[in-house]
Amino acid sequence: MKKQDNKLQGARLALPMLAVAASLAACGGGNGGSAESAVTYTAGSVFQVGTTSFDPNLPPEPTLPSESAVCATLEASNNLVSRPDGSLPPEADPSKSGVGVAVDPATANPDQARIQAALDACGALVDSEVGAKIASADAAATAAQVAAAKPNVNIAGVSGEELAKPQYRASKYAVRLVVNSKGPGNGFITGPLTLPSGVTLWIDKGVTMYATRDAKAFAPNLNGPYCANTAVSASKAGSSGNCLPLIGGNNLVNSAVMGDGRIDSRAYAEIVTTDKLYPLMKVDMTCSNTYTSYAAGKQAADGTSCDNGGTVVDSKSSARNMTWWDLAYLGNMVQNGTTGYGSQSNFRMMVFNYAKNLTLYRITLNNSANFHVVPSGVDGLTVWGVKVQTPSLAAFANPAGNGNPLYTGEVYNEDNVKNTDAFDPGSASKRLDDYLTTGSKSKSATKMAFDGYLKNFVFAYNYVSTGDDDMAFKGSNNPSPAGSGLLAIDGKRDVRSDRKYGMVVAHNHIYWGHGISVGSETNAGVTNVEVYDNSFWRSEEGLRIKSDYARGGEVSNIRYENICIKDALNGLLFTPYYSTKALPANGPLFPNFHDITMNNVRIMGKTTVKLQGFQANTGGYSNPQYPLVMTMNNVVADDPSAINVISSDAKLTIKGVNLPLVATADNRNVINGVPTKAVDPNKVVDCSKAFVDFPAIGASNYFGSTWDSQR
Repeated sequence: MKKQDNKLQGARLALPMLAVAASLAACGGGNGGSAESAVTYTAGSVFQVGTTSFDPNLPPEPTLPSESAVCATLEASNNLVSRPDGSLPPEADPSKSGVGVAVDPATANPDQARIQAALDACGALVDSEVGAKIASADAAATAAQVAAAKPNVNIAGVSGEELAKPQYRASKYAVRLVVNSKGPGNGFITGPLTLPSGVTLWIDKGVTMYATRDAKAFAPNLNGPYCANTAVSASKAGSSGNCLPLIGGNNLVNSAVMGDGRIDSRAYAEIVTTDKLYPLMKVDMTCSNTYTSYAAGKQAADGTSCDNGGTVVDSKSSARNMTWWDLAYLGNMVQNGTTGYGSQSNFRMMVFNYAKNLTLYRITLNNSANFHVVPSGVDGLTVWGVKVQTPSLAAFANPAGNGNPLYTGEVYNEDNVKNTDAFDPGSASKRLDDYLTTGSKSKSATKMAFDGYLKNFVFAYNYVSTGDDDMAFKGSNNPSPAGSGLLAIDGKRDVRSDRKYGMVVAHNHIYWGHGISVGSETNAGVTNVEVYDNSFWRSEEGLRIKSDYARGGEVSNIRYENICIKDALNGLLFTPYYSTKALPANGPLFPNFHDITMNNVRIMGKTTVKLQGFQANTGGYSNPQYPLVMTMNNVVADDPSAINVISSDAKLTIKGVNLPLVATADNRNVINGVPTKAVDPNKVVDCSKAFVDFPAIGASNYFGSTWDSQR
């Protein structure tokens, strides 16, 4: 297994390619361009993906806090010791199924109160030391921006770049979770936590923070919204928004989650409740109570229709309770397909809204019940050296499932761990003036401004394997005033002086999952994104842009460079026909993908390449054609005959491309240039060291010592 540099740094040194002149042989098809006699490479060395050690185009690597910066250190209880597979033993927090049965809060959720108390105390210290400085800087910046305001431009207040300076960071700002100093304890079990502004949650090496299995913890309000269901009425689907996230934070400055430990949401494990009346679904599709009776403090009689997606209340059922992934599969794959309204009310691992400087660093994330990390409206979002592996080995060791954890009897795979996106960064829905969150029940004294944009985003040196999107830019919300003409995500907006690009995805290793994506929501627009030096190994998708005319919009100036893709189901997937989601009331939103560039992309193994624009007059609407406008330079397959190409409504400019692209009137393709077999993949990009085993991180490593040996 390849050993990575300790600093987890790599580089895009923009090394040009070895000068060669190769005679061309047409690869078939293709028209609309003149034949070429040679492919020319720029003098220099072929770029080697996944091996460099420094990137001058990125900001400095984050660092862990110093010992002196720690507000509080919490030791794990010796009652919680992770098994070698990464799970907790059944006796650590026992399951109890059935009607009128509750688990003990002391074992189901022993650590939430003390972790939150430490975070709150640390947040208060941070606010007392630097809160006034932050407020003063924001007031001055806001006043200057108002004085110089242009129409339709959001007021951002003080920039994240300014707030990154030392004077805005408190001397003590971290809460550290550590192994027990006198015993084997290395686990914490917690319910939802609020991350205060300026505070770092530091999960130390060897420590795992587990999510409680108590559904009530994620839905504390008696009258809803209710968590752990697939429907909340006979006609209304469930939603992750019904649940509190495991870690949440709004209106933050200089907050972080980091360390060499793990967070495991345990979506593979049976859901329980500390309230005997809280309704849960069981794998035989019955339920333990109804929300109507629960809100009234009563137990519904057997045979009463469920209102959580199940059938009827059954006190005699001996079936186990659902797991979070049972609910996800049931809601998305079964009920949604038959009724159109099914969806899971599962909690997300992390949700952050409106922040300036938010960092995830070196932490390992496993087994989220829904999306892992959902940050919206962040100026200065850094995800660096993070590992996401879902499902992990702990999921396969789930005692309740006996090796077949889903209620269907299936073993976990990439198709049935639904909606476990790793990272879904996006803009927020509007500009905001609000108080900073200084604790779970406290706010700052003064409001500050957030413009709602996603800006200065770095996604670098990460290892990701999950059941859905590995990373997806969500262009669904636009905080810009109407008529501004601004796109929601723009990599050229307010780029900081310590980096070259405002939106970067670089030096990552992607395994299972849907690859690096834009969409599916593109209605508010995404532009100016740099994606370089990434590898995709046995992923479902590699490079992807997806939308449809229920949520379409402009996607432009997306640049891919120095990419290695091996044994992917869909190496390249660009489609405006992502789903048949119902159209909005005001009519269709047409996807428009243009000015997309690929340089030095190598595809190894059998795969599908789908390149589609949006056809004119689609769905009975009088819309123009929105072709996929893409330039492809040195995009090659080691074996072009192993590439299945699906293409329509595309306007492609190609050079040094050996994919079997064909321009015909039937599929409305225009190809400027001619495919060639003469290009040598080894002189396009070096993939010899791009594909490495998922890093050995103990129990989180899916199959133990290597990634490849048992795939």
